Amino acid sequence: MLDNKTKYIDNKKEYNLLQDVTNEDIIIHGIDSGIEYINKLFYYSVFENSKPVLKPVNGYPKGAVINITGEADTGKSLLVQTALVINAHKNIKGIYISTENPLRYVSTSLKRISLLLSIDFNKVKENIKIVDLTFKYNLINNIDVFLKNLYYQLNNNYKGGLIVFDSLTGFYESKEVMARYIVRRIFQFCKNLNLTAFLISQKREDSPFSSKAAGGMAISHIADCNIVLSKIIISNHYEKKLYEKEIGQVVRTFRIDGCRLCGHSSKTHIFEIDKTGLINFVKFLG
Repeated sequence: MLDNKTKYIDNKKEYNLLQDVTNEDIIIHGIDSGIEYINKLFYYSVFENSKPVLKPVNGYPKGAVINITGEADTGKSLLVQTALVINAHKNIKGIYISTENPLRYVSTSLKRISLLLSIDFNKVKENIKIVDLTFKYNLINNIDVFLKNLYYQLNNNYKGGLIVFDSLTGFYESKEVMARYIVRRIFQFCKNLNLTAFLISQKREDSPFSSKAAGGMAISHIADCNIVLSKIIISNHYEKKLYEKEIGQVVRTFRIDGCRLCGHSSKTHIFEIDKTGLINFVKFLG
């Protein structure tokens, strides 16, 4: 039984479990999303003259583990690839882990986005590494072995960089009972290396506003931040009036469903994917 001692003994090791409250302040920095509209959606508060003042983060909160969920063709991969390319241009290292698209397809997407943003693709290639797991079933099915191998192949240059899991669902699609453990291990791995992580997951519920993904609530509860992307096909006059679109047209929405690291917009935002394949935000609802 536990008593009033503060030390816990395990395998002859002693752990002092109780720690003092610190005066250390965490300063929230932003990491560029590559989309100016998104950069303005996160903020933090500071006290000036004993009054709270809101200040923009100017991007996604750096060091956050961000879950991005949505049904097919909502722009999840495009969203994170844009962030990856824009930061590679700034010499911030990135890792793209793909469980669905082979390396050549991911490379083609990154090149296309680079060209559309007028960014030198050679600079992008220098700063982004791709991990192709599409046919490496032994690694996909053993998260501990995979993360251990990945850790030893990374060097200090990647600390503070970006990492993308596209898709996270690939690690537990045949064993959802393990989802919470797998997500927790990935979360700890990213925090240990101070990586800003994007976990792309497939939507489970039909509701366009729910963040519940395959794997249950494991992802949204563990992740620092949840972003829900949705696709709505206008089917009645109410939706036509609400979204200002004609019946049969597609409306895509972006919503931040909680972020424990900083404040954020609680509104639902409408965006479009233009003919060239770039994301453009239009307005917010309400």
